[in-house]
Amino acid sequence: MGVLAIVIVGLIVIFFAVGVKIVPQSQNYLVERLGRYSRTLEAGLHIITPFIETVRHKVDILERQLPTREISTITLDNVTIGIHLAILYRITEAAKTMYRIRDVDQAIQTTVTGVVRSVIGRTDLDGVQSNRRELSESIESELRTVMAEWGIVLSRVEIIDVKVDDETRNAMQLQLNAERTRRAMVREAEGRKESERLKADAELYTAQKQAEAKKTLADAEAYSVKVVSEAISNGGTSAVDFEIRKIQADAIKSLGTQQNSKLVLIPSTVLDSLSAAAHRFLDK
Repeated sequence: MGVLAIVIVGLIVIFFAVGVKIVPQSQNYLVERLGRYSRTLEAGLHIITPFIETVRHKVDILERQLPTREISTITLDNVTIGIHLAILYRITEAAKTMYRIRDVDQAIQTTVTGVVRSVIGRTDLDGVQSNRRELSESIESELRTVMAEWGIVLSRVEIIDVKVDDETRNAMQLQLNAERTRRAMVREAEGRKESERLKADAELYTAQKQAEAKKTLADAEAYSVKVVSEAISNGGTSAVDFEIRKIQADAIKSLGTQQNSKLVLIPSTVLDSLSAAAHRFLDK
């Protein structure tokens, strides 16, 4: 009886040791029944049939990065370049990954090489340099279908570096310098054009203001002549004498303010003659 109990206890211990499986969060277990895939055990506590079912594969489902290497390819304009990609992926269906492909990393690398050469071959060098995001999305889109067959989901595909040979790099530098020179010349020409335009606007504005000033002055003189004419018509001799004396006073004042002025004596008879002529004019 004691031996039987020991045997039963031993079988229970073996059952729990072999049949009870605790799967960690970061893994999936693949169970085979008599050598054939049966099911996938996800995180948690599971029980399998000892000696009939076996955990054949323990698959990490954490996100992983494919080893980075240079992929040599040729652009649409026949330039040989080297592409460095960062590829992040994770296994979502462990059974497909383990039973359909032997070396998943090598399979992905081979597929990526073909897809990259296909995508880059449709783009020229300038497009590769300036549209990395769009190219990465194109590569990722073409890889998704293939990866799905292996139970893999791509998290991210990113072009991290584009290398060209020395001759191409020197030609690109010359082209860049020429473009910078062209832009500088265009900006200088635009600056001169803008300066000339502003100068012309300023001259036009000055001419307009001068014309307005002359017009205002002419209007003032015309108004003055009109007022004087009306005064002469209404005031007669006294208005004429007043204007003559005003002219005399202005002339004497002007001579007095000039440094090289000379004294000019005007006989009173001349002034009397001017006054008499004005009287005769009025008498008519």
